[in-house]
Order: sequence, then structure tokens, then C-alpha cells
Amino acid sequence: MSRTRDPLKPVYALGGDDRPKVERALRRLSTRVQQEGGLPAEVMSAADTPAADVVAACEALSFGGTRLVVVPDADRWRADDLAPLLTYLAAPNPGSCLALVYDGAPPQKLGNAVRAVGDILQFGPDPKAKPKDRTAWFVKHLVEEVRRHGATITAALARDVVTRVGEDATALTGEAAKLAAYAGDEPVTRDMVDAIVVTHPDAATWDLTDALAARNAARAYDVLQDFATGDHQREPIAVALALARHYRGVAAAQALGDRATGDAIAELTGLKGYPATKAAEHARALPPGAGEKAVARLARLELDLRVSSLTRLGRTPGDGQRFVLELAARDLLRLADG
Repeated sequence: MSRTRDPLKPVYALGGDDRPKVERALRRLSTRVQQEGGLPAEVMSAADTPAADVVAACEALSFGGTRLVVVPDADRWRADDLAPLLTYLAAPNPGSCLALVYDGAPPQKLGNAVRAVGDILQFGPDPKAKPKDRTAWFVKHLVEEVRRHGATITAALARDVVTRVGEDATALTGEAAKLAAYAGDEPVTRDMVDAIVVTHPDAATWDLTDALAARNAARAYDVLQDFATGDHQREPIAVALALARHYRGVAAAQALGDRATGDAIAELTGLKGYPATKAAEHARALPPGAGEKAVARLARLELDLRVSSLTRLGRTPGDGQRFVLELAARDLLRLADG
């Protein structure tokens, strides 16, 4: 029985946290276009190409089959830049296929125009998912990636890997490949995870910043307690430096406003991938200006941890430093409240 594929659509919007699947979808699209007699992909980054130039490329006549135009970093276009694209999508050239690649999702007006004539392909958790559901998606992703490489891992162990690595689909895909190769014909064990999974230095800090941004004081202080007495203890100064890096990204994202894409934040701060995504997420959750105020508060925290007399409180040398860190967390929660 023969199987026929649906005709190529004139536009696709691809995005989400699962960057490996986004890249695989782009490769499949490019391969299909060429298998059907089309041209290799023409890449035009939105970071340095106006939407009008992309439209001109899509409207150009092609004598070599379907023209595939791929636009990475489509988040870089502002709402005011999209008018030529919206006009084009009202009557797209049937000889062209446009692929818009987003970190997140297209703006609503553009998304509606894409759906009318094409498809939106979202890879990763729902951008509006609650933290618990978002974490569950990454756990499932890791389980599936390990299985894709020929091995198995329990959900409990997968959750431990996500906690160590962070909610970064690209990094987790790499760890899945390593674990599957190491395990061979055996199921992945905790000893294997301990032996080869690289813990991201800021992974646990994101749990803290999520709680702070969500104004969840109980959770924030639980994380701080884990840093003091849990299995993966962290020195207060290390936590302070990680928080400072994160809130510098938040401040940059708030300054950028609707231009706060992952690439734009990376250019300003050096944060890339998941850390940049987290900074943009918390910038939207926090009141305007909260990021800049948090950076100033964390600068004081670093100074207090080094010279404040409060660090000498308590029964052990670390008690005072943890107290100073908790005071800073209290102030960050207040900033989140506005």
C-alpha cells in the first residue's frame, strides 16, 4: 500500500526548548525539499536581515524547484518589523517554503497568519507550563532520548539527571547519549549517573531563582537549607555569585523589553542557551526594574559575605554566612512582590 505525504506548506514556524528536535525538523524539511527537486536551503538570519528582504527572497522566481528560505533568530524581529511578512503570508508564493525559527513562539498576529497557510511546530514544554509540568517534560525527554540511543533509565534517575544538568534539552540530549553508550546492554544505574553526568554549576541555583521569581518563600528557604545540609551542598559565596550572574541576565532582559531573545541576552551578558532563556522568563515574571535592583542587592551580599560582622554569628563558621544569604533572599522576594 503506497503512502503519500501531504504537500509542503508555504510556511512553517519552528521553536521551543527542545533545540535538538528543532534542528532535526529543519534537516528533515531541507532533505524533503531537495528530494522533491528543490534547492538547498537559503539561510537568512533575522539578526541582520529585515523581514522585507526575506519576503523578497520568497517572492523571487525559482527555476530549480521549491526555494527553501530558513530564518534563524526570528525572535529578533520586533512587532513593527513584521508588516511585510504579514502581507506576504496573505498570498504566499507557492514555489517557496519559508521556515521561521524561534527560541519560543511567534507573536500572536504572526502566529495566526502562519496557521492560516502553514504550520507551527513547537518542540518542548508549553511556554506557559507550570514549573512542575515543565520539569516533568524534561524528565520524559531524557527517558526518551536514552531509549532512542538503545538503553533505558527510570524516571527517578532521569529526574536526578535533570536536577544536575538543568532544564536544557540540548545538554540533556548529550548526557543521554553518554549514559546509553556507558550502559551498553544494561539499564542506567545511579553509579553510572554519578560517574559520568556533569553537574552544571548553576543547576541548583535555577531552582532557587524559580522560587524567588514565583514569590514562593517556603520553597526558596527549602532550597537554601538543601545548600547547607543536603547531598549537594554549596558555599554561600558560590550561591551569591550564581545569583548575581542570573540577575544580570534578568536586568539585561528587562532593559531589552520585547527584544529580549536568547541571542540578544547572550550578546549583552555572555549567558547562552538555558541560562539566557531563564533570564528572559524571570524578566517577564518580575516587576519592571527588579532585575537591576537585584543586581545591586547581590553586590552588597557579596561584600557582606566577605567583611560583614554578621558572618561571625552562629555556632559554626558557616552559620553567619548562611544567615546573610537568607537576608538577601528575603530582599529578593520583596523585589518580586514589587
